[in-house]
Amino acid sequence: MQKRKDGRYQKKVTLPNGKTKHFYSAAKNEREAEKDFNKQLLLFEQQNTNKRRFSAVAEEWNKVYREKNPEISYNKNIKAPYERTLDYFSNVSDIEEITASDVNAYVNYLIIRSYSKKSIATHKSVLSMILNYAIIKGYIKYNVANDIRLPNNLPKKKRDLPSTETLKEINKHTEGFDLLPYFILNTGCRCSEALAIRKESIDFENNLIKIRNHVIHNGNKPVFEPVLKTESAQRDIILLERVKEAIPKNFKGFLFSMNGDGKEPLTKSALAKRWTAYLKKYNLEHTTAHQLRHAFATMLFEAQVDLKDAQELMGHSDINLTRQIYTHIRNERKQETANKLNAFNF
Repeated sequence: MQKRKDGRYQKKVTLPNGKTKHFYSAAKNEREAEKDFNKQLLLFEQQNTNKRRFSAVAEEWNKVYREKNPEISYNKNIKAPYERTLDYFSNVSDIEEITASDVNAYVNYLIIRSYSKKSIATHKSVLSMILNYAIIKGYIKYNVANDIRLPNNLPKKKRDLPSTETLKEINKHTEGFDLLPYFILNTGCRCSEALAIRKESIDFENNLIKIRNHVIHNGNKPVFEPVLKTESAQRDIILLERVKEAIPKNFKGFLFSMNGDGKEPLTKSALAKRWTAYLKKYNLEHTTAHQLRHAFATMLFEAQVDLKDAQELMGHSDINLTRQIYTHIRNERKQETANKLNAFNF
């Protein structure tokens, strides 16, 4: 403690976090100044006990979310937006200080960086879940993310169909890993669903594939989940004759496994490396599993499969999603027709 030239007493205190803070008192003597300092310190500690750093609350939510929801896929769809949200709000010392304006600024931050509408919605959803958790814990009273609506004109991620040449090439190869892209293209399975296909998943007698499980990755490790995200994702799909012939009749365990012995599903890194090597091997353009699933939807469209039946085969929870895909395919076909007509000369 020391007395300043202006007559006030000053005391430097080291806080639990290692930082220092100066307290001042206009008391008449050191004894009264010490009492005043103690009161100020107590009040300061009480005020700051109620403060919760956003990063601390977010990490707390993340731990609880993953522990209480082991059946929910914690993959890149959630992980990346969570980490990005955590980084953006990392300097917020009190979660209660976050305003609707801050949430709007975050949305604009994502828009400027050209994230798609679906991706931005996922980021906002993650932030909203963290704030809802903070409400439950009594850290805040209101979720300000509820006050922000996403603009209607946000760009949607464009998923072009693979070229006809690419699809023909994929249909030529069914040995080893080559069977996975072929399988997705001709069944419409999600990649995570295909990775979970086991011997008991296939009814060779009735030509059906029972989609009941999927494989997600926790880091690099494959995790077999006995449930799917939605009830509609649980379905029976048609086992085409050509797919039936391509599947090894004596396979055991997982159809797509690390060592071909059916014991362990592909790890995340093995899947990525083998997919990249596969595209390079056959000199294919960049093609994703989702694009192959989209190509299967094209086959349904061109075979004039009813919209409702297509929804069931694709495992869509909302028929509007199936309708959007059909509309996209229809528009692409119109453009192809227009290009042919424009190139035609009498």
